[in-house]
Amino acid sequence: MNNNTFVTDAINIKSYPLSENDNIIVMFSKDRGLIKGIAKGVKKPKSKLGARMQSLVCNKLMLNQGKNLDVIREAQAINPFNKLRHDLDKLNYSIYVTEIIGNFCREDTEEIQEVNKNIYELFYKTLENISNAQDNTHIVLSVIKFQLKFMKMMGFGLELSHCLRCSSPINEHSYFSYDNGGVVCRHCLEESTSNSGYKIKIHIKIKEFLCELLDIDINKTTKYDELVNEKVTASCFNLLRKYIDNQTGRECKALKVLEMTKV
Repeated sequence: MNNNTFVTDAINIKSYPLSENDNIIVMFSKDRGLIKGIAKGVKKPKSKLGARMQSLVCNKLMLNQGKNLDVIREAQAINPFNKLRHDLDKLNYSIYVTEIIGNFCREDTEEIQEVNKNIYELFYKTLENISNAQDNTHIVLSVIKFQLKFMKMMGFGLELSHCLRCSSPINEHSYFSYDNGGVVCRHCLEESTSNSGYKIKIHIKIKEFLCELLDIDINKTTKYDELVNEKVTASCFNLLRKYIDNQTGRECKALKVLEMTKV
C-alpha cells in the first residue's frame, strides 16, 4: 500500500453520475467523516464494485487519495442492510437519516476523528435497528434515538430537564423552543413579553420519554421500547424533525416521500 492509499469502513449515502461508466459515491467513513470517491466502471455489468456501491451499504474500502476526489479501488461488503430494501417505511426513514448526516457533516474533517467515529457507529447502529424493527412504531423509535444522539454530537443537544430561562427543574407540562432547543416552564412563559419562540406544549410524559432516550446508550433498550405506541413516536419524531429543520434551514426530501406513501 502506497502513501496515497488508505483503508476505511464507510456507509454509502448517495451516488450521482460522473461519466458513462463511472459514478461518484458520497459516503460517511469511520476515520475521515464525509468522503467522496469515484467508482470507476461501476455501471458495467461485470463491475467488481457493482451492488456494493448502492446507497445504504456498509463496506470496507481501499481508496487512492486524489486532489479533488478519491478513487475507490476495492470494496468488501460489511453489511448490505438488505432488510431496508424490502420495506418502504424502513427505506424512507433510513434515507431521512442519511439526509440529516449529509446536511450537517462536511468533508475534510479528519481532525475530529473521535466525533467521526461516534457518528459512524451511531449511523451503523441506527440502520441496524431500523432493519430489525418489527413494526412502524419501532422503526420511528430507532430514528428518534438517532435524532437525539446525533444532534447532541453536533452541539445542538436538547435541554429537556431544566427551564432555559430560570434553570429550575421542570416537573410539569412545559413549552419547547425550536429556536433554542429546549423547554421553558409555564411560569417563565407567562412572565415573558415575547412567547413567539415557544411553539409547542409538551406533556410531562413525553418530556420524560425523550429524556430517557437522550440519556441512555443507543445499544440499550428502555422501558419504553415495549410500552411506546405509534401516536407517541409520531409526536416525538415530528417535534425533533421540526427542530432539526430549523437548525439546517431546509426540509429533508425523504419526508415528502414518506408523506406521499401515507396518502
